[in-house]
Amino acid sequence: MALTPEALISRVQVNIPFRYFGKGYLNLFLKEGLNPEIGLDAFSLSRFQRRDFAQVARSFHQAGRRLTLHAPFQDLLPGAKDELILSASRRRLGQAFRLLPVFKPVHIVCHLGYDAKFYQGGRKGWLKRSAAIWKEFAALAAAHDVKVMVENVYETDPDLFIDLLDLVQAPNLQVCLDAGHLQAFGDGDYDRWLNALWPLVGQLHLHDNRGDKDSHLALGRGTVPLEYILNFLAARDRQPLVTLEPHQEGSLAPSLRHLAAIWPWD
Repeated sequence: MALTPEALISRVQVNIPFRYFGKGYLNLFLKEGLNPEIGLDAFSLSRFQRRDFAQVARSFHQAGRRLTLHAPFQDLLPGAKDELILSASRRRLGQAFRLLPVFKPVHIVCHLGYDAKFYQGGRKGWLKRSAAIWKEFAALAAAHDVKVMVENVYETDPDLFIDLLDLVQAPNLQVCLDAGHLQAFGDGDYDRWLNALWPLVGQLHLHDNRGDKDSHLALGRGTVPLEYILNFLAARDRQPLVTLEPHQEGSLAPSLRHLAAIWPWD
């Protein structure tokens, strides 16, 4: 059913790096009634103190907003063969997970860091190392009633996610399907990915592109089959939490309008 953009706002998350809250975006999010997916990148985790995170979290909690988090991901390889790299990845991710009781999010989104070009012939070993990491962090998140969402970026095989979740066996570990990444970096085979993963999809990241790069265009400005994805999930009574990822000034409003027009759920 079609919604108005205003009615849609309370149903979705909007991605925002934590460091932007000091640039006027905290007041904007509060004024517009937006639910944030707060990006905890390496800069923010190194630059800000726990009291800074708590102050922002308190503002959203007092306003009755639903929060999600995006864990750090750049340069991290939580399935690395090199023990030093694996240790550094665990340590950086741990900084974000220790903030779960501060933000009280419903989800925290994480990247697997898997690229077949770097792990040729080593898939089984990568899965074993990665599963150990996510078993640890899924347990930490479960203690705070938080779901961990593992997001596709450079992965080209949905079975990788199935195998990982089978190894971890954590009810609160699910998949964040990033529709834009699947077209820009993956194989773009939406039928294959949706048919394989739909029972595991707990969150959707929505942004658009034309298949040439991860341009994070406003919804409807590219060629990602957004309506098809939503209808596929709705037809199977699957309603994941939807997050918009606007990366250009002025792209949120048209994204909300486009999404409201194709929204398939009641």
